[in-house]
Amino acid sequence: MNVDAPAGDAAWNVVARSVRRTLRRTRNRWRAASPILLYHRVAEGFADPWSLCVSPTNFREHLAVLAARGVRPLDALVEDVAGGRPRRAPVVTFDDGYADFADAALPGLRAYGIPATLFVVSGALEASREFWWDELERVLLIPAALPPSLAIDLGGTCFAWDVATDRDRRALYHALHRRIGRLAGATRTAVLDAPAQWAGVAPGCRPTHRPLDAVTLAAVARDPRITIGAHTVSHSYLGALPADEQEREIVGGKRALEAIVGAPVRHFSYPHGDHEPETVACVRAAGFDAACGTDAEPVVGPVDRFDLPRIEVPNFPGTAFARWLDEWGG
Repeated sequence: MNVDAPAGDAAWNVVARSVRRTLRRTRNRWRAASPILLYHRVAEGFADPWSLCVSPTNFREHLAVLAARGVRPLDALVEDVAGGRPRRAPVVTFDDGYADFADAALPGLRAYGIPATLFVVSGALEASREFWWDELERVLLIPAALPPSLAIDLGGTCFAWDVATDRDRRALYHALHRRIGRLAGATRTAVLDAPAQWAGVAPGCRPTHRPLDAVTLAAVARDPRITIGAHTVSHSYLGALPADEQEREIVGGKRALEAIVGAPVRHFSYPHGDHEPETVACVRAAGFDAACGTDAEPVVGPVDRFDLPRIEVPNFPGTAFARWLDEWGG
């Protein structure tokens, strides 16, 4: 047995990753690549199963890097795409509409003079409960113990799980997440109550997981550097819904946000990056100017402005973030 093989393989993998990063960095600089950065939360101190959080300290360091390099608004990138004018500069976006955007992200954005687009789930603004994926986490992953078996109706389909046999709660969480996320919003709300009752978890909303409310969103929207975009009514996987339900999610979210902020909402973000051709057609018909997905690529040359790629930002300290941003052309 060659005991040196694993160490050699590991060293080779490090070299290979370094070469790939160098090539990507060089290619994206030559191509005038513009990375659209995707943040969700600026927070820390609790479980984060989807890695949505960037710590406040790291976020401030990100902002310092971005301010030194220059950031442009999403509007400017969309205009350049439409006019065929490639220009290398990053764009900052946030998805969902957590309350920590106002509490933790916005002060830093203001201090560094950085524009950002905030894509908001309109139905969460008045719901007084957590986003559905957070609520599911609170029900399944937080309690010290769960009942031995689960059987619930998921909008007409029975879902069963033997907790006593399969003790992997994360597997249960992801199994339910896949199914619940593909339900229409109204159906999902009723479905979520069933596992909560089963687990004996009382209704509530953790202070750390609050969505924005309508009053706060209206105040955020008055900041000239912040653009409000739509992110549907209930954050469903749009491609899994019938066309009429997709329209309700897309058009309903746009109208609700426009009523709150008192201005047109011109940009859209596909929840989970999920969409089908009819989804894109509905977004166009709704009157949006552009839409963002989640393909991990920078914007390079002529692209479909209704399927703009974005790159999710890891929770890096500033020096690592600067190196990472170099790879994407920022």
